[in-house]
Amino acid sequence: MLIIAANIKNSSLVARERAAGELVYFEDNDNDIVKRLGVIASSYDLTAHNSQRLECYLVFNDSTSLWLLQTIGLTKEIVEKVDVFATTMEDLLAKAVFLKLPNCQSPLPPLDRMPITYNSESTVHLVIIGFSSLSESLAINASLVAHYPNYCRDVKLRTRITIIDVNIYDGKDKLTQRYVHLFDNSYYRTIDLSDANPQCVLHRPKYEHKRKDFVDIEWEFVNGNVRNEAVRQKLAEWSTDVSQQLTIAICHNDQENNYTEAFSLPLDVYNNNVPILCYSDQSDIIRMTSAESTYSSIHPFGRNLCDIRILRILKHLAQRVNYVYNHCFSLAPCDPITAPSIIDEEKLDMQWRNVGSLPKQYSNIFNAMTLATKMHSIGHTSDDWQEYYALTLDEIKILTEVEHNRWNVEELILGYRPTTDEEQKLIENDIAQKKVLRNKKIHYDLRAFDDLRSDSTGKNVNVYDMALTQGIPLIIKSCISD
Repeated sequence: MLIIAANIKNSSLVARERAAGELVYFEDNDNDIVKRLGVIASSYDLTAHNSQRLECYLVFNDSTSLWLLQTIGLTKEIVEKVDVFATTMEDLLAKAVFLKLPNCQSPLPPLDRMPITYNSESTVHLVIIGFSSLSESLAINASLVAHYPNYCRDVKLRTRITIIDVNIYDGKDKLTQRYVHLFDNSYYRTIDLSDANPQCVLHRPKYEHKRKDFVDIEWEFVNGNVRNEAVRQKLAEWSTDVSQQLTIAICHNDQENNYTEAFSLPLDVYNNNVPILCYSDQSDIIRMTSAESTYSSIHPFGRNLCDIRILRILKHLAQRVNYVYNHCFSLAPCDPITAPSIIDEEKLDMQWRNVGSLPKQYSNIFNAMTLATKMHSIGHTSDDWQEYYALTLDEIKILTEVEHNRWNVEELILGYRPTTDEEQKLIENDIAQKKVLRNKKIHYDLRAFDDLRSDSTGKNVNVYDMALTQGIPLIIKSCISD
């Protein structure tokens, strides 16, 4: 295994991997990382390695580099020889915070502390205080993970992500321009508390009232800080609101400011045990002081949580997601929709090599990130994954729709957009045009679940969501025993 990283020579992540005997290269910047990758790929002999690609993890310095690889990918020459998984330290830390994975214990509470079922009235609300690279990573990873069944019953029950900063407009513009298709199709509102008479500006999805709502995440951008009385009042109200499961993440670049603010929130936040995630690499003082019951809900988190093992487990899960998808794709239209009964390891590796592009690979990875969330929504935690063998028909039905809702957000993040009315008619007249447009990152299936149609195989595309849902126990169990 190979790791190529920028600007993290003193990271415990690198120290662990070096101690384990892995090959680690340090580069000054992200451009040099990619140059190093190209040199390694050009000299790597697949024949000498029994056609096995080189396993490689890239740790970029900048989120733009990660975004480019996730949405555009790498050259065919590199992908054919190297199995690349790219991240940044902030992205990896966000995954350590939010993901629950087989064989990997997380010390932090989940966003959905109580299971959110089809009939639940509660929603997840993540409040991020301070805009930074870590804030962006937390926001995007949360939007990839936090998808729940009750939205299928009532589209008003969306996950909300609120970001508060004294100069929120720079952060808002960065997010809405980078993830333009996500925000074009989402509800988000902006409020400037520095105004004498603050007004809420609401952005509505592009196809509101023309198509059924299909994005289950909503956003809020607040220009202000936690010392603002209006912000404090809102935090107190949200803390006592039984209809939302609130988590607060304090993510300024100034870590001393983070723990100052963590201990200075409204009393209602502490009294209601709202999890407060405080970004700090010096966590001992926070743990010592937060041991007192009033502040017991403060959870420090820092780069010591970053571990390449998180990405390895995610990739193992993603390979199995891809395997289940391929199994379903090969079924004839008249065949019953079922997940495979076993996973053939030889086919697994071959099919992963044939994924062909990083964006498609990340699609499988993003699916794998939500397996624990889905299991929790039907009442199962990691403690009983080993004993859980199959989902009921009702569970499959509801989680199939959740999977499609999750996929909608994922594809928007990966740079796809829905078809226009004219493009829809073009595909309806000639199904072959679906692939033509998809290659231009225009996706016909970005729509509400009950509006999904058939693809070129003659199957309604919801069968892929169904098969992936049926395969969850097999995917998880095969990784536990892997």
